[in-house]
Amino acid sequence: MTEKLTNFKKNDNLKEQRVLSTGKAIIFTLPNMGLTAILAIAVFFTLLFYINIMGQPPIIIGIIYSTTIIVYAVFCIIWGVVADKIGKKKVLLFSGPILAISFIFIWFPPPPTGSYGEIYLPLIIWLIFFGFVFRITIAGFQPIIYSLLPELSTEEQNRIKISMVNMIMMILGTVIGTIGPIVLMGDATKNLSREDPKLYYSSSIVGRIISDQIILFATLMSITFCICFILMLLIIKEPPKQRKEKASFNDILKELAGPFKDKNYRLFLLTFYLFWIPFVAFQYLVLNLSTFVISMRGNEFILMAITVILFSGFSFIGWKKLSEKFGLKETLSICLIFACISFLLFFTLIIPMSNEIILVVGILLIAFCFCGMVGTMVFPFAIMSDLIDNAESKNSKKLSGSYSGAFIMMGSLAAATTLLIISFVLELFGPEASLGYIIILSILGSSLLFVAFIVFQKVQLTNK
Repeated sequence: MTEKLTNFKKNDNLKEQRVLSTGKAIIFTLPNMGLTAILAIAVFFTLLFYINIMGQPPIIIGIIYSTTIIVYAVFCIIWGVVADKIGKKKVLLFSGPILAISFIFIWFPPPPTGSYGEIYLPLIIWLIFFGFVFRITIAGFQPIIYSLLPELSTEEQNRIKISMVNMIMMILGTVIGTIGPIVLMGDATKNLSREDPKLYYSSSIVGRIISDQIILFATLMSITFCICFILMLLIIKEPPKQRKEKASFNDILKELAGPFKDKNYRLFLLTFYLFWIPFVAFQYLVLNLSTFVISMRGNEFILMAITVILFSGFSFIGWKKLSEKFGLKETLSICLIFACISFLLFFTLIIPMSNEIILVVGILLIAFCFCGMVGTMVFPFAIMSDLIDNAESKNSKKLSGSYSGAFIMMGSLAAATTLLIISFVLELFGPEASLGYIIILSILGSSLLFVAFIVFQKVQLTNK
């Protein structure tokens, strides 16, 4: 046992010398650009596509997607433990190609033939099958990529740099995955009535145009993801194991609960779960909010996109400067309070005002929320690496796969919870009702962000 501990500490000392150059950091994060573009399409267009365009009941779509995300959450930690045993590259080689193919098929369901709001069984079966395949393979890719960071780099500022590069790639992927469809959607909605904004596929030309553009971008982004993934595999090498470990089912089961036994990491996971619910809700609802509450049409979507890009870019620089001055914990705390205020202000959208004023207020609030989201997408990964280092030092073994899997799992559970909340509220108030969006974002969102801030103050970091 003493020899094992000594060997781990020796390896840990060697690990502390590892850093990733800027060029390799870019290559390492390239697949995240492609994956984020894929997820941007899924997040921003799922509800709009299946509820407003395909005309399916919100509660049915919400239950299906929540179930697939829960399965994804479970497989995140399972894949993480498996990757610790057999190697991360083997898991990536299996999950990456299937992920890309299944994503394309999600957007090719059989077109509905009934009335708006009626369940169309062939479409539902199609969604269930490809939705589950897509989520299970994402679980075999996303947490594995994140779990490589603690092994490729062990110096805090280098990790922050990699996280920043990753954030740039994620922003770029989000822009690519949304800006094209948004621009085309803006063009398609020029003649869409503000009083009766129906997009049902069977009766709306606008709905069919938007559907075609989503399919086009889904295919292009899947191809882009595969190219980035292959490039990363060729250049970035997984650090070798000191000894070969045999993966057994009992070993996997034994380590599944490991991250949740760590009290400090458990508090961090709870913080992430709480603040991620509002941001997932915001991502899923931003296009619906823009179309049905703010009543954006035509070039107003382009104005929103430009504003969001500018604000997000400046906030990225601002959060980086704050982290260098105050540290990770303090900066994320500031970010949570900023986001809490931004979400709370969404209630102003139900105050009677002219179309011009509500457009300006709505675009600014959306831009502020994106600024908060930038910070919450950067710093948690650097914080997670710090906590993993501490746990590995205490336990004298590799834990990056299972801990990263638990982190992604909590994000998935947050997404599943969010979709259930959204589907219930939209079913209750209607997909076009302003009040439903205000309840989800302003009341529930700001409350959860504030609670997340309180819980996060109890998380202890070792790197200052």
